[in-house]
Amino acid sequence: MSLYKLVPKGLKENLEFRRDLLQWADTIERQRTLWTACKHDVLFFINTFCWLYEPRGSRLVGTTSNVIPFRTYKFQDRAFLEMDEVLGQHDIGVEKSRDLGATWMFLTLFFHHWMFHDFSSFGIMSRTADLVDKPGKKDTLMWKLDFLLNGDGGRGGLPAWMKPSKTYRSMMLMENRDNGSTFEGASTTEDAFRGGRKKAIAIDEYAAFPTGDDYKALAATQHATDCRVFVSTPKGASGAYYDVMHTPSNIKKIILNWTEHPDRGVGLYTSKEGVLEILDKEYKFPEGYKFVLDGKVRAPYYDQECQRPGATPQSIAQELDRDYGGSEYQIFGKDLYEQGKSGLLRPYEQGILFYDEEDLTPEFNATTDGPFKVWCHRDSSGVPVKSGQYVIGCDISAGLGGDYTSNSVLVAVDTVTGQQVAEFATNTLRPEAFADLTIATAKWFNNAYLIWEMNGPPGGAYTKQVLERNYGNIYYREIENKSYRKKTRNPGWFSTDKNKLAVLSQMSAAIQNGEYCIRSEKLLNECRQYVYKQGKVVHSRSVKTQDDSAKGQAHGDRVIAAAIAWHATKDRPARKPVERDAFEEDLPYGCMAWRLREHEDRLALQNNDGW
Repeated sequence: MSLYKLVPKGLKENLEFRRDLLQWADTIERQRTLWTACKHDVLFFINTFCWLYEPRGSRLVGTTSNVIPFRTYKFQDRAFLEMDEVLGQHDIGVEKSRDLGATWMFLTLFFHHWMFHDFSSFGIMSRTADLVDKPGKKDTLMWKLDFLLNGDGGRGGLPAWMKPSKTYRSMMLMENRDNGSTFEGASTTEDAFRGGRKKAIAIDEYAAFPTGDDYKALAATQHATDCRVFVSTPKGASGAYYDVMHTPSNIKKIILNWTEHPDRGVGLYTSKEGVLEILDKEYKFPEGYKFVLDGKVRAPYYDQECQRPGATPQSIAQELDRDYGGSEYQIFGKDLYEQGKSGLLRPYEQGILFYDEEDLTPEFNATTDGPFKVWCHRDSSGVPVKSGQYVIGCDISAGLGGDYTSNSVLVAVDTVTGQQVAEFATNTLRPEAFADLTIATAKWFNNAYLIWEMNGPPGGAYTKQVLERNYGNIYYREIENKSYRKKTRNPGWFSTDKNKLAVLSQMSAAIQNGEYCIRSEKLLNECRQYVYKQGKVVHSRSVKTQDDSAKGQAHGDRVIAAAIAWHATKDRPARKPVERDAFEEDLPYGCMAWRLREHEDRLALQNNDGW
């Protein structure tokens, strides 16, 4: 029989049990007996000798002390035993609601092995070094281990006779020199834990890792241990934690849900098709209780959390529901996607756009399955019918080819109808060649207004080529020099997290309002994969370098091209185009004649109610 079953769980009763047990252990022989019992029964060890530090102790457990005895709940018992059974053998994924003690749980389990099992080496990781170990900071992972061993200010900690006789503690390191067991801390670097093998490595709040760092942590720990413990609340349907929990693999999944907590799961209810169903038959709801019939499993605790200041559907989905999709903000929501599907059409034509390499004069050759897709009619001369103005948006890639590289994409929009009229995507054209193609396309679309994302080396190379080709109808962004209080105009659109969210939201609103009509199914599908997560715009299918499920797929590039094209329509509303002769069209960028022409264009646009 497990000694754990003899341990009382009430606060007062448990404290008395601990006191009596320590009084009983007044000889070396009795101390050895307890030491052996703790070694073989992890739950007995936790519930009789382990303590927690909880700043909110008075609110959570009815005591004025911040140091409280660790008394496990039934769902924690189950989780401890399940983790202990496979510890060191294969990966463990812990998916949890907030405030269920998951961090203390895996640290205490590791601590038990560090105490009682020889040469048990563990790694603990978080998204920053300060969350792992920082002198004087009580919420770090290493401090919690210190507390389990020594307590804080004479409160908590193990009795002296149970502690190892020799220990060593330094930054990011804790050694039990009696048995050779160690704790090593690390943050998310590609070199974490590559110095040796570990029995297990815990990665705390894994879904909160910055985009990219989560996959670095995954790669860094892959060969350091057979057992990684991924602990987190969900934070979106993307990233390494999502992949770990949803990819078929040899992983032990442990679910910790708020409904299992004995205090929070009181008064459970749900609804089906608007009909109330009481799950907790013993709970007496107050008269006139306002049930929320949304189909979720709820309780008074849950309802109160939803009403707290600052609570949002996303935060509730993340912190309580363990809802991957609901815990991040989808820029293009499900309803909008359904609305957008109504505008999808097969291309009127497909083909290849050829052009003269000298002057980029275009010629469209229709084929049955060409990469250039067109959703507009052509006139007798073979060019798209004249519109008030066409706009072309471009996203630029390095053009290196391969299964996982991003595309260079152009999307053309008719400013009069708000309809997408063309699309082309490739991952094999270098930026300079793609610039020539897009200029030729712009000429084909009646000298369309051209905008592109100019970030990084590909954007810089593309910009240089456009300027060298002297195509004049292009987008300029204004940059203010605060020191000189002057504004300059630079070609191309520069992407930041803030303005990327703005143009995507602008595009989303335009689709919802019926102003912007997407014709391409691939473009609309990519819209579904854009989310706003941890202050950044993320395309969920391209956060990993080599995602087999995204092999051969675009990386959200169509959406960026389409979004900035729509953004640029604000610069080029429907108007009568300004006529120019062929000589003027070829004026070198920045020369005096070019600047005079720009000035004349602005005057003409004003007269046409353009800007």
